[in-house]
Amino acid sequence: MALPIGTILDGKFRVVEVLGEGGMGTVYKVEQVDRPGFYRAVKELLINPAMPEEERKAAIERFNKEIDLMFNLKHPNIPSLIVSFQERGNYYFVMEFVPGKSLDKILEENKGPLDEEQVIRWMMKVCEALSYIHSRNPPIILRDLKPGNIMITPEGDVQLIDFGIARRFNPNKRTNTENLGTISYASPEHLGSITAPGQKRSPQNPGRLVQTDARSDIYSLGATMYHLLTNQEPEPMQTPAPGSIRARNPKLRTIQVDGRIICPIEQVIIKAMQQDPAHRFQSAEAMRVALQQCLPGQAAPATIHIPAISPNATIVVPAIGGQAATPAASLPQAPQGQGPICPRCGLQNRPGAKFCKRDGQPLFQGAATVPPNVRLQAQAYASLPAGVVRQPIRARPVSVGAPVSNDPLAFYRRGLQDLNNRHYVEAIEEFKQALALGRPTYDVLYSLARAYRQYAQSLRDKDEKLFHENMTHAAEYFAQAVNNRQNALDAHFQLGLCYLDLGLYPKAEAAFKEAQRIAPQDAAIYYQLGQVAMKQGYHREAEGYLLEGLKINPDHALILLALGRLYSETRQYNSAIRVLQEATRCDPSHVDGWYELGRAHMRANQWNQALSALEQARQRDPERAEIYSAMATCYLKMRKKVEARQMLREALQRDPNSAEALRLQKQL
Repeated sequence: MALPIGTILDGKFRVVEVLGEGGMGTVYKVEQVDRPGFYRAVKELLINPAMPEEERKAAIERFNKEIDLMFNLKHPNIPSLIVSFQERGNYYFVMEFVPGKSLDKILEENKGPLDEEQVIRWMMKVCEALSYIHSRNPPIILRDLKPGNIMITPEGDVQLIDFGIARRFNPNKRTNTENLGTISYASPEHLGSITAPGQKRSPQNPGRLVQTDARSDIYSLGATMYHLLTNQEPEPMQTPAPGSIRARNPKLRTIQVDGRIICPIEQVIIKAMQQDPAHRFQSAEAMRVALQQCLPGQAAPATIHIPAISPNATIVVPAIGGQAATPAASLPQAPQGQGPICPRCGLQNRPGAKFCKRDGQPLFQGAATVPPNVRLQAQAYASLPAGVVRQPIRARPVSVGAPVSNDPLAFYRRGLQDLNNRHYVEAIEEFKQALALGRPTYDVLYSLARAYRQYAQSLRDKDEKLFHENMTHAAEYFAQAVNNRQNALDAHFQLGLCYLDLGLYPKAEAAFKEAQRIAPQDAAIYYQLGQVAMKQGYHREAEGYLLEGLKINPDHALILLALGRLYSETRQYNSAIRVLQEATRCDPSHVDGWYELGRAHMRANQWNQALSALEQARQRDPERAEIYSAMATCYLKMRKKVEARQMLREALQRDPNSAEALRLQKQL
């Protein structure tokens, strides 16, 4: 929920307007308290106390990475980051306020393609900003370039915003850790691999492993231009066919080269959106030069055949088969109002669309008979293991006459999108269908297991039986993934987490030991081994694992927190206090660190210090009943009954069944 207008943040910034809201937070326009009329933008990461720990950690890590990336960026087309801070358990950073409108808003208001020359000049500025971030050491890859992330100021200046999923390029990595982004503008390598021209991904042809690099932003810029100049989102991960862009916008400028009519800006877009990164412009500067030559009055650029291109080639892609391009006026126009209907959201898309414009759902085209593999799809849904859900699994409706794709990769992609959107039941359906249509691969098995695990976690506090059943299925598929790829660190680690959640501690230990064998310097593995040992009451063994983890990463807040709890449980209170103080230093936002520190002080009969730590916990999570119960105990021990009663009322208001609060109530 957005903060009320007028809220003061960090004692310096007054909220005056909500600029945008998402599932993980909000962007505000704020006024500096000491400088009336001077505005900034504040981005908020909202931490939901009910969020699973893994998701919480990932969200905070992405937010902190965004801060780290932007802090040293100084470019006229990128807003500067001013300061970051934490307040009320949430994370914030302040940056320059950019007045104006995003290009998707401008496109919506224009109700049609934007002016070609204006788009070219805007995109040249975007190229300059990309050249700057790509030239950093190491290079910064934006990974989510799209019309909504490009602002145009009232003066016509261009500002590149939202570095939320940007990353630093690591030449030693083969794929991305996370494949995030907006599907219509994402490069093929966002999925982690690319195939040869004209080939499709399949279990037999998984493609060459790659990670996103600077050329991935080039693809996204081409896709953005496609949208701006046609008023239609591009087909996800597809290179436009020659002539297709002019067919959607006959007003685009054409020139005659060697007796052939070509459209310079169309050829720039096609080159930028090549499937293989080696066939795109190799730098943002090369694309800027190409765009400049597309402006009226420039010399006619050469047409260059793909893939025989130089990194700085300007225009690309001759007509198919080497024949002259068809004049725009003679190209067939798509029929209106007869496009496929999205089976998820019901939107009628344009004719020929392969993915829904609204939600990215794959769309089915074609013949007038129900294909045999519709039955195969239904059988796959029916074969889902018992206990996956207690709601009916909704098979996606298919229009009569629309053949279902038998490409397992299509279902795998759809499953990834559902998983990213937390549509866990739908993701399970899609991954199961991908398995039914092809040979089981590590990626599909691992993703299916993730979907089961995340679905189980969403049920943890709602339905214990469903939680257990789905977590069991997650463990089964992670085990299959491990069998498919023996040295898969992530699968071993996730399998250990599943067994830990299921209380199967020997199996959890075995899985984490395998992960330790693969990555002996990963502190997180020692943390989990320590957790498994503590669950079984093996305190000395747990201490050994946790101390080994701290040798690898002395500032690992979770290891410090676990070690502090261990020392408290074994009545080593001074050691517990020392370690927990270090945990709160490493991660001041972690409420559990402050709460456990307060409890450790209480066990040592240090009531004032306990209250100080518990107050820090209360500021970070004011709805947690046990914090108030602990504070009531401290006040009672200090013979401050008025304060104790007040804290007791607060505790019972939040949890009427709190055992500690009810016990204290009898004493008071």
